[in-house]
Amino acid sequence: MTSNTEAGTVGKGVRLHHATHVVPGMTEEQARKARLLDVPTVVVVLLVIPALVLHFSDPTGVLRTVSVALNWAIYGWFAFEFACMLYLSPNDREYFRNNKLDVFVLVATFPVLPPVFQALWVLRLLRLIDVLPFVLGKFVSITLLPYAVLLAFIAVFGGGVAFASFEDVSVFDGIYWANTTVNTVGYGDISASTTGGKLLSMVLQWTGNVVLAMLIGGVAAFAQRALLGDHDAELREDIEEVGEDVEEIEEDVEDIEEDVESLLRNVKGLSVTDRVILKELHDIKQRLDGARPEKPGRGG
Repeated sequence: MTSNTEAGTVGKGVRLHHATHVVPGMTEEQARKARLLDVPTVVVVLLVIPALVLHFSDPTGVLRTVSVALNWAIYGWFAFEFACMLYLSPNDREYFRNNKLDVFVLVATFPVLPPVFQALWVLRLLRLIDVLPFVLGKFVSITLLPYAVLLAFIAVFGGGVAFASFEDVSVFDGIYWANTTVNTVGYGDISASTTGGKLLSMVLQWTGNVVLAMLIGGVAAFAQRALLGDHDAELREDIEEVGEDVEEIEEDVEDIEEDVESLLRNVKGLSVTDRVILKELHDIKQRLDGARPEKPGRGG
């Protein structure tokens, strides 16, 4: 799912919206068909969360049937979406290059996997990164903070579900373990005993530091904008006003220079007093030329 958080032109007048399936080069008709995939894809990606909880809770009877059907439905939509985009995309190679995450999720989360590899299904949560701008972009500007919160959720929820699969514990206990691990608390009341659980622990310990750093940076940036937003706006307005004043002064100086040059060209016939005044004006012009900063492109 190609993300683009800024509107832009595509093809002949086609507009890019927040995180749509529209890619550069599409015609109006191709873009219209591609946008039909947007809402269903968001719904399917959000269904990944309950689907993972249901599957790794070891359901029985009807719930097990629902879990299997939901798992196949999610993967089926991802495969259908991918096939549609290959058909609609003007350049298949460019689409592959810009959608490596989608291809990786499609390959790594095939429904028919041995139980030991089924923990990889949590990688479907990475598609949340694709749909975040589409879901939030219409209401707020997408900054670092929403992505940091989403990555923290993926690490805690996805890591917890995978841990529950590896260690044969409840999903709740797995999420609790992942939360303490990502936040570098490590109470030790629940710990990994399997090889898969230990590998997952090491991954979360490293990614937890990165996620926490992003969260802190995102919260700090949000607080700065909230507390200093008005002050920054006033400063920008003041800077713009100063810039306008400088431009006006430069225009006045250029007018004076033109007058002085005109007088210099017509120096003949001037009285002694006029010549003295003209000399003073010439000296002023030289000082102005020396004091004014050189603009890019001048000289050389």
